[in-house]
Amino acid sequence: MKKILFVLVFGVVALGAVLVTNVVRLPAPPAAAGEAEAITIDAEQAASRLARSVRLATISYASGAPIDTVAFRAFHALVATEFPRLHATLQRELVGGLSLLYTWRGSDSSQAPVVLMGHMDVVPVPAANLAEWTHPPFGGVIADGYVWGRGTLDDKTTVLATLEAVERLIESGYVPPRTVYLMFGHDEENGGRFGARAIVDTLVARGVRPALVVDEGGFLASGVIPGVEGRAAIVGIAEKGYVSFRLTASANGGHSSMPPSRTAVGALSRAVMALEANPFPASIDGPTRGMLEAMAPSASFGQRVALANLWLTASVVERAMLGSPLGAALLRTTTAPTMLEAGVKDNVLPPVAEAIVNFRIRPGETHESVLARVREIVNDSLISVDYMDSVRVNPSPVSSVDSPAYALVASTIRSLVPAEQLPVLPYLVMGGTDAKYWGAHTDKAFRFLPVPLGDGDQARIHGVNERIRVEDYGVAVGFFTRLLRGIDQLPD
Repeated sequence: MKKILFVLVFGVVALGAVLVTNVVRLPAPPAAAGEAEAITIDAEQAASRLARSVRLATISYASGAPIDTVAFRAFHALVATEFPRLHATLQRELVGGLSLLYTWRGSDSSQAPVVLMGHMDVVPVPAANLAEWTHPPFGGVIADGYVWGRGTLDDKTTVLATLEAVERLIESGYVPPRTVYLMFGHDEENGGRFGARAIVDTLVARGVRPALVVDEGGFLASGVIPGVEGRAAIVGIAEKGYVSFRLTASANGGHSSMPPSRTAVGALSRAVMALEANPFPASIDGPTRGMLEAMAPSASFGQRVALANLWLTASVVERAMLGSPLGAALLRTTTAPTMLEAGVKDNVLPPVAEAIVNFRIRPGETHESVLARVREIVNDSLISVDYMDSVRVNPSPVSSVDSPAYALVASTIRSLVPAEQLPVLPYLVMGGTDAKYWGAHTDKAFRFLPVPLGDGDQARIHGVNERIRVEDYGVAVGFFTRLLRGIDQLPD
């Protein structure tokens, strides 16, 4: 008995020693970036140009709806007028009818180019929400230190801040050491199928293989990741796939006074409930595991113990993450019933009932494997499961965090707040970006919106009172300026 007890005690002590040793071996939290080189930016003048772009209602309505080409062409004209040096220096092309591709020739055409991305289109504003806006969503009002309006966060800020940076650099006499492509899509909010995809196909056909791609996706804010005190920046290194399925239940119609034992509405309801009751498997791997490991040095001691020893604690960490929608979305393919349709009158049994269920697909799964699992769960002879439409996107490949490209992005982000020990964390983007179309052609595509978000700003994206602080817009311009100045650090 004493021997058994000794072995148990020794095992516990040894395990504790291993756990603590792994914590000690963690790298130190990131050092403050130090004083960054001063970049002169007239944030108020830049903000006025952003405001003018917001007044152009470049809206992407539901897929297939008509596009207001007048608004987009007015946006093109604004770029030409407000950024004359850029317009005169860079080669401009229209792709897909309304998307813009600018080519800034570098001094060494043999070096792999850089691609900076953004999108001109914005989501519509529901009429029911108009009264909640402090300023009109397409008024482009500058008030109380903010630019107000749709697109100030998603994603005209990226487009205009990139243009501002290039305009200022040209003015200073800067010539990039390698070619830079600026690509601004017109239909990202509808999947980017006719804008960004066409631009990527065009560039790939010309032999372009980027050394770095930067698009929207991550952000800088407090409370981004539970357990990390203060501000942190998350950089998307991959994004989930996207697919929606139409569940169609068919049964005998007729008078509601004599319902059959199984109705279309009942069958559909059970199917939707079955999908919610049987979520996809969760797993700590891929980009999410990388994010957890990267945040460990900046976490509290207890969390450092857990995150430095995922070989032992993965199941515990997984259960904790599944307790929140954000954590669950990082771990699994999500299931979201979004639309229901059935019936024409309260006393008529509908012969058909339909539901649309949306899935955001984690790396390691595909829209085909999701379809197979959904059909297996539903498993009802009254119900067919089919793709909703042609939008079906598999998860993007995962970009390398060990590359000089990622190091350049991370160091540029830290320069935004030089006095802080800012954690820069790789993560899995749960929405969609146009960067996905580069996935097959480079492992150096990163997603980051260089705007310090304040309390409640995340909810403003696609929401009410979207806005950006004038000062923070200046930060975004500074990010792209520093990033472009640093592209000589990338390998040939």
